[in-house]
Amino acid sequence: MGRPLHIAHGVLSLDVGGLERIVLDLVRAGVAAGHRVTAVCVERPGALGPEAEAAGAGVVSLGKPAGWWPEYIDKAAEALAGLRPDVVHTHQVGAALYLGRAAKRLAPPLPVVHTEHGNHVQLVSGWRAKAQVRLRLRAAAPSIDRFCCVSPEIAASVGRWWTVPRGKIEVVPNGVPPVPPGGRPRDEVRRNLGIPPDALVVGTVGRLAEEKRQDILIHAVSALRPRHPDLRLVLVGEGPQRPKLEAFAAGLRMADRVVLAGYQSRPDEFLRAMDVFSLTSRSEGFPVSLLEAWRAGAAVAAAAVGGIPAVVADGADGLLFPPGDPTAAAAAIGRLLDDPGLRGRLAEAGRRAVADRYALDRVAAGYEARYRALAQFRV
Repeated sequence: MGRPLHIAHGVLSLDVGGLERIVLDLVRAGVAAGHRVTAVCVERPGALGPEAEAAGAGVVSLGKPAGWWPEYIDKAAEALAGLRPDVVHTHQVGAALYLGRAAKRLAPPLPVVHTEHGNHVQLVSGWRAKAQVRLRLRAAAPSIDRFCCVSPEIAASVGRWWTVPRGKIEVVPNGVPPVPPGGRPRDEVRRNLGIPPDALVVGTVGRLAEEKRQDILIHAVSALRPRHPDLRLVLVGEGPQRPKLEAFAAGLRMADRVVLAGYQSRPDEFLRAMDVFSLTSRSEGFPVSLLEAWRAGAAVAAAAVGGIPAVVADGADGLLFPPGDPTAAAAAIGRLLDDPGLRGRLAEAGRRAVADRYALDRVAAGYEARYRALAQFRV
C-alpha cells in the first residue's frame, strides 16, 4: 500500500459537468483510500466545491478571471508551495497551463499527472482555432510527466504533429463508482415528471450545449411517435441551448412529450427511469453518463463519435449510428424500443462492462500507481 499521499487535483473550476463529476469521484476515491486530497480550482470552486469538502477534501480557489492571466502561474506556485502535495493531477489543458507549470517552478519540482477529457482540436472549427488548441497543448506538455487521455481517439489527436511527445501519452478510460445508496424508485421519478409508469422513455444526461446536439435526439424521438404514441423524451441537464431546444420541440409538436428536467444532483435516479439512453453528440471524449446509464440498467444507442466506438461494441452491448443523422438515430433507438428482448440483453451486457472494465476503484488504483511511481523519484 505505501504511505498515504497528498494529491492535488487541479481544475479550472468544479462547476457542474461531466469532467467535474469525474474529478469529484476521484477526489472521493482518494479520501476513501486514506489519502489527503486537495482540489485546486484555478478560477472558482463551483457548485461541486462544497461536495468535495463534504467528502473530506480541501478546496482552494485562485480566483483567476476568464481569459489568459500569466501572473496566476505565480499564484498557483504560491498555493502549491503552501500545500506541498506529493503529486499534482491536472484535468484539461487550461488547468495544466497554470498548475502544471507552477508545479515545475518549485524546488524540488512536483510531479504532474494530466488527464485530457475531450478532443478540443476536433471540437473547434477552422485551422486557426485548431492551431491555437495545439499550441496550448504544446505549451503545457513540458511540465507534464504522464499525459493521460480518456480515449484512444484523444490520444491520437494530442500526439499528432508532435503536439505532445508520444512517450508521455497513455490511455486511461473513465470509471464510475457503485450505484449511490438510496434514491427514489423509478415509478416515483416518472410520476414527478408526469410520465405514466408503463410509457416507453428515451433519455439523455448532459449539458444543454451545441456540441451535445440534443436537437437530433428530439427529431429522432419525434419520428418514432407514430409507432409509440406514449413515447417520452427526458433531457437531464442545463445549459445555453435550453430555449432553442424548447422551441425546436414545440415546432415538432413535441412540447408535451419532451421533459427538460434541468440539472439534477442525482442523475442515477433519472437514468433508472429510462428504457433507452441515447447520445447524439457531435463530439465526445469518454462520456461518463454512458457508463452511468449502463450501471442504471438502460440500453444504449449512441452516435459513433469520439471515444464512444472504443467503449460501445455495436450490437454486443449497445447500438451505434452515424453522428449528425436523425434518421439513423431514430432507426437505432427504434430497434431497442421495438424489441424488449434485445433491449434487455444489451442493457445487461452494458452493466457487465461497467463491472468488469469501468469500475472507479480500478481507475483510481491505476492513477495511484502512477502517482507513486513519479513521487518516488522526487529529489
